[in-house]
Amino acid sequence: MLLLDPQELEYLLEHLGHPETLKEKKFQEWLLDNDHRQLFERVRDYREAYLRVDKGEMIDLAKEWEQFEVNVQKKSGWGMRRIGVVAASVLIFLLIGMLWQPTEIETVKVVREAELIGKKSAELILANGQHIDLEKQIVELWEENGIHISNSTQSYLAYRQDTLTYTVDSCEELVYNTVKIPAGADYKIYLADGSGVWLNCGSELRYPVKFVGNERRVYLRGEAFFEVKKATEWPFIVETEHMHIQVTGTRFNVKSYPEEDIVHTTLVEGAVTVTGPENKIHTFRLLPSQQFSLDKLTGQIEVKEVDTRLYTDWTEGMFVFRKQRLEEVMNTLARWYDIEVFYSGADVRNLRLSANLGRYDHIDTILELIRAMDKVVVDRKGNVITFSWK
Repeated sequence: MLLLDPQELEYLLEHLGHPETLKEKKFQEWLLDNDHRQLFERVRDYREAYLRVDKGEMIDLAKEWEQFEVNVQKKSGWGMRRIGVVAASVLIFLLIGMLWQPTEIETVKVVREAELIGKKSAELILANGQHIDLEKQIVELWEENGIHISNSTQSYLAYRQDTLTYTVDSCEELVYNTVKIPAGADYKIYLADGSGVWLNCGSELRYPVKFVGNERRVYLRGEAFFEVKKATEWPFIVETEHMHIQVTGTRFNVKSYPEEDIVHTTLVEGAVTVTGPENKIHTFRLLPSQQFSLDKLTGQIEVKEVDTRLYTDWTEGMFVFRKQRLEEVMNTLARWYDIEVFYSGADVRNLRLSANLGRYDHIDTILELIRAMDKVVVDRKGNVITFSWK
């Protein structure tokens, strides 16, 4: 039976999930320890075996993991506390609160299906009310104001104009388009000023076909990652139901789903100012790696330092959760997989877990990982999933 330090394992998985960090000096120093090097090599080999399964090769994952345990026990004298590990695609669920209690390692059958869950899909609604399915239709439009609108095989929508001018006193009327993203999809838009917006599933963005006047203002419902084209004299404003975000050029993530109690803005690069809906007096200026969050029920506002990757890795094809309630995790997955989730029994929804998950894995793969914790019963009937205590 493999004996692991949960903090060491989570540290390793965090770096394996972000290959660009493997060459960092701190991680290379960590690898100088023989036990760390051995753990790294075996987990890496196990992950590669899983990826070969994904490509159709027949690999015995249980045997791979058992060999991992045998090799470690032969070469290591670790005497650390034991935790249960489900090593499928190096995905780990840690039952917070039960972390230090002995549990058995279980092997999970990897369930894969040919059809990927994620797709590049969106609905474009023009100012005249016309609806266009961007997944099925190629768009080539010239607006009267000189804007060229087109999508491409790269699955993004672009608004372009021959010359970009900042007209402060323009009397030109704003013309709006709207893009809606369905479940299981995401989509990127390049606005007329060159700013990029990556919309997550279940989101909606309303924006001018051409920016005129002394600002660039868009309206968001849901979640989006913004890469704003810098223009100091031309502020970029994102309006949500509960937040007002203003920038001149920066990279940040906004999450503001109407069905969720918490909304937040997470800054990756540059600077933003954020205010709440009824608190225009207090403006919060964020620095990189800071997050503004608002509890819609209590009105409580918090600004804190965060690991921005936890809030932006969805753009890289990952779900990343850290010590989050089962209800929070499933709210995110429900939008992506278009499922309904119910909870039977006291506090089931408050079970806390951590996970690195592939966005394009089948939902059954994820449910098997939750079942492997051996704490809850997971009942799936079609698109309805119910959780209850064992």
